[in-house]
Amino acid sequence: MSKFEVDDAEQTWTFPENHFDLIHTRIMNGSLRNWEQYFQQSFKHCKPGGWVESQELDIIAYTDDDSIPSDSYIYKWCANQEEAIQKIGLTLRISGEKLRSWMQSAGFVNVTVHEFKVPIGTWPADRKLRELGAFQLVAMLDGIQGLTMALWTRFLGWTEDEIEVFLAKIRAEWRDRKIHSYWPLYVEAI
Repeated sequence: MSKFEVDDAEQTWTFPENHFDLIHTRIMNGSLRNWEQYFQQSFKHCKPGGWVESQELDIIAYTDDDSIPSDSYIYKWCANQEEAIQKIGLTLRISGEKLRSWMQSAGFVNVTVHEFKVPIGTWPADRKLRELGAFQLVAMLDGIQGLTMALWTRFLGWTEDEIEVFLAKIRAEWRDRKIHSYWPLYVEAI
């Protein structure tokens, strides 16, 4: 029988050692202050032969064809998000190599890292990536206010009106099919 557990991953885990068959997290950057501790506890509480999987986005938009202008609102938003969240001891920046290193330092072996590109927008030629990009575009267009407002007003001193003007500009950039932006997604598993 499967059972899902929800708990605070940053607190000392109260589960028995060798307890879990699977430990899975997704998009915890911006939530975990101490990744090393998280993976140490995962190692301690995962059964021998069990699996740990972490799926993380690096919250800096990328492009493979230089279609994002260097002065874009997309890049400015990513930089401001990181600046604001660092003020509370967190980061939105993550890489497959960092995750691999933390997992291996905790004792995991046979760590596999897969990197994917999550397009933002309907620009990809590939049908599946275009569909994924459409979903990600809607997520960003609809969710960007919630991702931005508290961080920028509390930690960067922006007003709500300033933020709304800025967000209108970034939404326009993301709707532009000439801009081929994506988030790197890293999936680590053992």
